[in-house]
Amino acid sequence: ILEKKLIQAVRENSFLIVTGNTGSGKTTQLPKYLYEAGFSQHGMIGVTQPRKVAAISVAQRVAEEMKCTLGSKVGYQVRFDDCSSKETAIKYMTDGCLLKHILGDPNLTKFSVIILDEAHERTLTTDILFGLLKKLFQEKSPNRKEHLKVVVMSATMELAKLSAFFGNCPIFDIPGRLYPVREKFCNLIGPRDRENTAYIQAIVKVTMDIHLNEMAGDILVFLTGQFEIEKSCELLFQMAESVDYDYDVQDTTLDGLLILPCYGSMTTDQQRRIFLPPPPGIRKCVISTNISATSLTIDGIRYVVDGGFVKQLNHNPRLGLDILEVVPISKSEALQRSGRAGRTSSGKCFRIYSKDFWNQCMPDHVIPEIKRTSLTSVVLTLKCLAIHDVIRFPYLDPPNERLILEALKQLYQCDAIDRSGHVTRLGLSMVEFPLPPHLTCAVIKAASLDCEDLLLPIAAMLSVENVFIRPVDPEYQKEAEQRHRELAAKAGGFNDFATLAVIFEQCKSSGAPASWCQKHWIHWRCLFSAFRVEAQLRELIRKLKQQSDFPRETFEGPKHEVLRRCLCAGYFKNVARRSVGRTFCTMDGRGSPVHIHPSSALHEQETKLEWIIFHEVLVTTKVYARIVCPIRYEWVRDLLPKLHEFNAHDLSSVARREVREDARRRWTNKENVKHLKEVLKKMQRRNDDKSISDARARFLERKQQRSQDHSDTRKETG
Repeated sequence: ILEKKLIQAVRENSFLIVTGNTGSGKTTQLPKYLYEAGFSQHGMIGVTQPRKVAAISVAQRVAEEMKCTLGSKVGYQVRFDDCSSKETAIKYMTDGCLLKHILGDPNLTKFSVIILDEAHERTLTTDILFGLLKKLFQEKSPNRKEHLKVVVMSATMELAKLSAFFGNCPIFDIPGRLYPVREKFCNLIGPRDRENTAYIQAIVKVTMDIHLNEMAGDILVFLTGQFEIEKSCELLFQMAESVDYDYDVQDTTLDGLLILPCYGSMTTDQQRRIFLPPPPGIRKCVISTNISATSLTIDGIRYVVDGGFVKQLNHNPRLGLDILEVVPISKSEALQRSGRAGRTSSGKCFRIYSKDFWNQCMPDHVIPEIKRTSLTSVVLTLKCLAIHDVIRFPYLDPPNERLILEALKQLYQCDAIDRSGHVTRLGLSMVEFPLPPHLTCAVIKAASLDCEDLLLPIAAMLSVENVFIRPVDPEYQKEAEQRHRELAAKAGGFNDFATLAVIFEQCKSSGAPASWCQKHWIHWRCLFSAFRVEAQLRELIRKLKQQSDFPRETFEGPKHEVLRRCLCAGYFKNVARRSVGRTFCTMDGRGSPVHIHPSSALHEQETKLEWIIFHEVLVTTKVYARIVCPIRYEWVRDLLPKLHEFNAHDLSSVARREVREDARRRWTNKENVKHLKEVLKKMQRRNDDKSISDARARFLERKQQRSQDHSDTRKETG
């Protein structure tokens, strides 16, 4: 009955909101229902996910349930990986991939249904998709499919607000059964520890206590990222090795602990392991990022350990950069985490923090990404879709205008838009690349010099997770650091970007890449991903260079200089000059102090440097520049003025002019309506009995006055 009602609701509405508890089957079952109801006869059923891991794992699961090969009837597409075909009827993809698809097909003619899943996460791309889909239906383009349906799925969100945004569309609730979950605040983190994320030991201890003292059932631990997860896995493994299962464990049916990491850059095979049931007598412990809170459902979880923090990208106005920060999770995220323990039976959630931390440090809801991160990439995408007025675009939550102007400024600095805010030929090329605009700019510069071979490996390496393994054990740590120093030395010992290129090339040419990575303490799965990324970027460059108007340049000089000059073309915004001691100051007008990160080959060589560029900043006890190389002032001398000649009025003039014209049109319409109302009021006043009587009296009075005047005139002339 529920299935029939849901299908009917989709048929009857252009927009539909579907809500239900995490794990209620929305993600896997609704696309199958629609497929079986014949929706795929008119086009694909597209399902978006905020994360790559979720898109792949859900596609695998649905393919297994539908008994088909992945990539045939059910497929997926994520950045740098398309596992779909002409036969694909249900396509899972990241929200970014759907945005790229809209660039080539603004009317979504290949789709019959678009399902935006995990809408409550409020990623930047999902919010932009909200606006684009609303705009598509508002404009009623003649090329738009009349039967296109949009379904927005959310576990927890301000549903009334979302419904109003989509024209007061209906909300369909899927009931989900959740078992009771007991919560325990462990009081290991309080309000004063908000900035202290050194809690790995505490989380490992709580996890081991669960294993030793609680009855059978798997454990799910939430941490912030790859480094924390791998460190915790290593510590937990060391503790698990010393457990005597005859005496230490309360549940005598347990014989071991299976420890599995879960984060974004893992290979597909590694991801699959977390969904498999453990062998008999073995308790499974999955240590994961926030991805397991909503996007992935792991069966068998009875115990959740909530670390209380998450990595979040926030725009730092002082630095003018996006910074990945570790921040307290929201209360709604915390509830989703605990809900994972009550999917199949009653469970327990162990919160590392205190009740005071919950009350004082954790916001009620997630702050939408569109209100706290750089909008550069999406503004370029909107410009390329001929949406010039990015200020008045239909946002569910409008971003701060300062963020929009900052995005326009950065696009102008990269020559992606001109002084009037119109997208340039270079901007149209840049939007094709799944890279940040500044990195794309450097790659295209290298291609114009016919030296893309120098930049493509670096761009690929910067597109994957951190490749360096840093073990917890002090002895192994020393060995890893020595291997990493040797790799940096092979790149000249003075350029972190070049070190990444050396790692890429040496691993690829080794003949046994997995063994090479193991020897050099490098993540093989990250290198494997980088190889695939590089191949796709190379194909994009090949197509770009085939265009007749592609610019060609020449430069005579050593390779290491060409590489750094190309990097300057994209990274001149991230230029810093040494000021005092080992401190550098940015040259973007803010003069923000930065320090070279200890992981850099240039760390402790600062006094030998004058000018540097860097890939990103990391904020801990200081503001650190990561992935650094030295440059010469003359390489950026002609570029630096662009950082200061920005004119907000000119760049947003397209939007401003349209705003003025629209405002003038609305004002004119308003004045016309006002005049019409006044005319109607006058007509109403003239047509009532009293008005008619008064008018007749005035008429007779005027007539009598004219007659009297005429009589007086005749007397005077006679």
